[in-house]
Amino acid sequence: MLSLIVTFLGAFLTLIVMRPIANKIGLVDKPNYRKRHQGAIPLIGGVSLFMGNLCYYLMEWDQLRLPYLYIFSIFILLAIGILDDRFDISPFLRAGIQAVLAILMIDLGNVYLDHLGQILGPFQLTLGSIGLIITVFATIAIINAFNMIDGIDGLLGGLSIVSFAAIGILMFRDGQMDMAYWSFGLIVAILPYLLLNLGIPFGPKYKVFMGDAGSTLIGFTIIWILLLSTQGKGHPMNPVTALWIIAVPLIDMVAIIYRRLRKGKSPFRPDRLHVHHLMVRAGLTSRQAFLLITFFAAICATIGILGEVFYINEWAMFIAFIVLFFLYAYSITKAWKITRWVRRMKRRARRNKQ
Repeated sequence: MLSLIVTFLGAFLTLIVMRPIANKIGLVDKPNYRKRHQGAIPLIGGVSLFMGNLCYYLMEWDQLRLPYLYIFSIFILLAIGILDDRFDISPFLRAGIQAVLAILMIDLGNVYLDHLGQILGPFQLTLGSIGLIITVFATIAIINAFNMIDGIDGLLGGLSIVSFAAIGILMFRDGQMDMAYWSFGLIVAILPYLLLNLGIPFGPKYKVFMGDAGSTLIGFTIIWILLLSTQGKGHPMNPVTALWIIAVPLIDMVAIIYRRLRKGKSPFRPDRLHVHHLMVRAGLTSRQAFLLITFFAAICATIGILGEVFYINEWAMFIAFIVLFFLYAYSITKAWKITRWVRRMKRRARRNKQ
């Protein structure tokens, strides 16, 4: 309990201390044609998360024993993310650095994707050496999936908490208490950012954003834990369960990249076609969209957990996930029709009340 208290205080005090520093050095997010918030918002959520994570690590040094490689990797990601938040680094350079860290994770940490479980039938789909290449691309993909989903207040924090909570529950169920408590510690480290990001309890005046520094740190930590927990002998969860735990960021990223490529646009070019943008355009408030998407992510994660608890066939879980993906992708292609329909229903409901 003391570790969690120190983690929360470390993350919260970092936000308080870093706020004037961020304003002074220009580490702020300014509104533009895509970002429709008011005023310059400090991009310090990543620094807060790093410090909270570090506090938990130092308090639980003898139990957790995280490899130095992980600490080094998230420090590099934090530094590059801060530079990107301040100076807007090329996405290709960021991806290159993420690839290098993924290679170090494989080579020095021995953390990589060796198999995909029994997603195609009653046999284990072993990847062999190609698994190393897939690990690099998966690392970059997951990092950027959590980066791309950070579009409205609370969403990145909410989805991250859902993922870490699901991981923690499955680790706890398997008896891996150190990893379970670390997952819960990461949730506590995120909470101060999430509260201030939502204007709780000090109002919009003290709002902060996570920034690329924080979203990349979250994505890398999640892929690190998922690889540890789904690979090797005696793994506490199946690889297909990982898909359900990160379903919303992953599906949204793949659908958006496909849509951009189909229109001849760069997959790295930002737009306002993510699911949260479409919900706001349909007439929901950003708070309503945040709650609805987070609730849906929690349902997906719960499906993954239930699949483990009731030993549902991995191939069946994989088919269900693919069906979910295509339903989502189809909904995105019909986004404008769905948006018009939702608006029409809301207008009709208002008229009926009158």
